[in-house]
Amino acid sequence: MEKEKIKKIKKKILEKSKKIIENNLISENDKILIAFSGGPDSVFLYYFLKFFKKKLEIEVSIVYINHNLRSDVENDLQFVKKFAAENNIDYYIESINVNKYAKEKKKSVELAARELRYEAIENIRKMINYDKIATGHNLDDNVETFIFRLLRGTSLSGLRSIPKVRENIIRPILEFEKSEILDFLKNENQDYIIDYTNNENNYTRNFIRNKIFPDFDKINPSFRKKIYMLIGEINDRDFENIKFSDQNAKILEKKEILKQNGIIRKDNIALFLKKNNIEVSREKINQIFKSFFDENDNLKTEGSTALYLGKNKILKNEYGKLEITQENFRKKEWNLKNGKINNSFEKSQILKENQSIEWYNYKIMFYKNIKNLKNHFAEDKNIDYTFFRFTDNIKNKKVIVRNRKDGDRILIKNLGHKKIKKILIDEKIAKWERDFIPIIEAEIIENKYKDQSMKEKIILAVSDIKFSKFLEKINKNDIKTLESNSEILIIGRKNGR
Repeated sequence: MEKEKIKKIKKKILEKSKKIIENNLISENDKILIAFSGGPDSVFLYYFLKFFKKKLEIEVSIVYINHNLRSDVENDLQFVKKFAAENNIDYYIESINVNKYAKEKKKSVELAARELRYEAIENIRKMINYDKIATGHNLDDNVETFIFRLLRGTSLSGLRSIPKVRENIIRPILEFEKSEILDFLKNENQDYIIDYTNNENNYTRNFIRNKIFPDFDKINPSFRKKIYMLIGEINDRDFENIKFSDQNAKILEKKEILKQNGIIRKDNIALFLKKNNIEVSREKINQIFKSFFDENDNLKTEGSTALYLGKNKILKNEYGKLEITQENFRKKEWNLKNGKINNSFEKSQILKENQSIEWYNYKIMFYKNIKNLKNHFAEDKNIDYTFFRFTDNIKNKKVIVRNRKDGDRILIKNLGHKKIKKILIDEKIAKWERDFIPIIEAEIIENKYKDQSMKEKIILAVSDIKFSKFLEKINKNDIKTLESNSEILIIGRKNGR
């Protein structure tokens, strides 16, 4: 009986290895770094990859991450060194401080360990110039993840399989059960490490594995295979409703995401998030529908809305177009609740004569005569420039660039005063971009009395979008026809708006 079981496992190894080669999960001359714990999964993973060493001439090394959570870690280190020596492979050992990171980031020990572990392994991969990282996730891990997400309240799409490939991480043994792995290692007389923390039930996954699964086994010893088949059906269902012309597309047009009824639309949104490596939950899907869809489940096409998805990723609906972007909040100090910059980040800069300033995506310059313009202005091919001349000779003025403020108005020729907020809405500028649009303002100092002066502020331009009656838009070629003392304002916009 035991021999028959091992024969089936070896046959399965051969079949799965053929599929891996066919699907290019592992390619010729790949350099693969195994995330090696010394446990049965990572040891079996090495044996599995060993099959490809001659066939595809791949190179394999192992890396062990010390989480500093166990008192017997020295035994692990000795095993790793011994295993590497016996198999004539390179090994790397990295130490991380999980408890400190978890406390600083206010995260669970499980999540902190996972984040630091992947970061450390990736750093080693880059250092040794390897192509891929292989992890020992198996079929049982897949089923555990399914139960874990089900209990946490994920969407249907969130119940999909652990991906076989995520960026440069591969999981070649996802279809092997834990029992198959243990039987194979037993047949090979191969030792491995038993992590005593796996028997502690203070972690959710351990509790599922140690407490829930034994009861499932009593009901149906084949429950792992049954759930794995269900996961496969969910995987297929996710992809049958939407066709992507570009697998890595970041944008879904309205016509692609709005199909059939609300349930199908929610599936498609879940798929959209998954395509962008966003964790999916029912709450997140419902929040997206509440924010972006009307009462008839149609995507809103007026205005702009943003929703924070985690990990600095933002889902935006900009006038009927959904897009996920990665934002640098340190730079922009973006307020996640209302899509505006924080009040503490409001700023203004004086635009000095014959100098330029950088303002987010803009470059702005002010020249008091054409001679200075010719001597200082240098065009950049990556910037679109708009040129203005001052129509009124406003003396004693200070030109300022600043963020917009509530109640801002600009005096437009023949149209009178117009609210800047209304201008930005009419121009269909997204809410999250409006606070980064430069407002160019003139502060006029008028001498009324010998001992007192009056200040008046006039908005000259809203970026290159709208300009006041105090400016006139001109072509660059027209500048040479102006009088030498003409004042010129130049607004450059990088890479379009």
